[in-house]
Amino acid sequence: MKNVIGFTDIDEENTTVTTAAPSAPAETREPFCCIAKIRFGGKGMALDYYNDEFYLEPGDKVFVSGAHYGETGTVESVTTHFRIDKSKYKKVIAKPDLHITGSFIPVNDKMVSFDTNFDADRFASVMFPPADPESDPQDEEIICGEGWSIDLADFEESENVNPSKLQPGLDYCTGGKVLYLSLTGGKGTAFIRGKSLYKTEFEFDGETLSELYCTCPFNDDCLCKHEIAVLITLRMLLGRPELEGKTDFTAFDARFFWNYASAESDEILLK
Repeated sequence: MKNVIGFTDIDEENTTVTTAAPSAPAETREPFCCIAKIRFGGKGMALDYYNDEFYLEPGDKVFVSGAHYGETGTVESVTTHFRIDKSKYKKVIAKPDLHITGSFIPVNDKMVSFDTNFDADRFASVMFPPADPESDPQDEEIICGEGWSIDLADFEESENVNPSKLQPGLDYCTGGKVLYLSLTGGKGTAFIRGKSLYKTEFEFDGETLSELYCTCPFNDDCLCKHEIAVLITLRMLLGRPELEGKTDFTAFDARFFWNYASAESDEILLK
């Protein structure tokens, strides 16, 4: 008997969610010098950061230099009335563009779009900060070996899949850890929340994934649990009638969509 894993089929109402960006997003407004109070993780004190590169207002998500580099902070307040020694202040170094547009349909635990503005690079810019301007520059040399090649329909039977990784991969799916998966022109990208946020990339011809890589540190001679989670998610999506005949799409974890991305949209229509 084949060892096939996947999602339980769930009947859902045929609801379309349409989101639109604000008519005048903050990203188009002129930057100004200010001191921003920013809180991280909803805990502790709000800390002061200098900003002269972005238009900021309360509620904005930002990345900063210094001890909280890499964390997403939330602006609590801004003031233009100040006199400081700039050398003693850390800076706001990025303001991710969270405004999402497009029409989305619920497909199991995902919100799927065929026309969203949120491509993989855009998603990465929201989740990862730019290089820390205060860190010493280091040469980064990415070296890739041979990417995995595996048939999607029966990947469980592949000699490249360790059976012990199947349940952890499924747990990642059912736990909402596959935050994002897109397929465009035969090239796929996914982001999976593990101990860190990992990225997988692959090529897909409709049957076989090739050049499959993950950024996690797992180096055993088999697929990692993040790659397996992507295989399960991709097969689930392509097996649903909503995606019949579709070759390009973008899928968000539904909880991420509602709690994070769509919170920045000024207009949400349910049809």
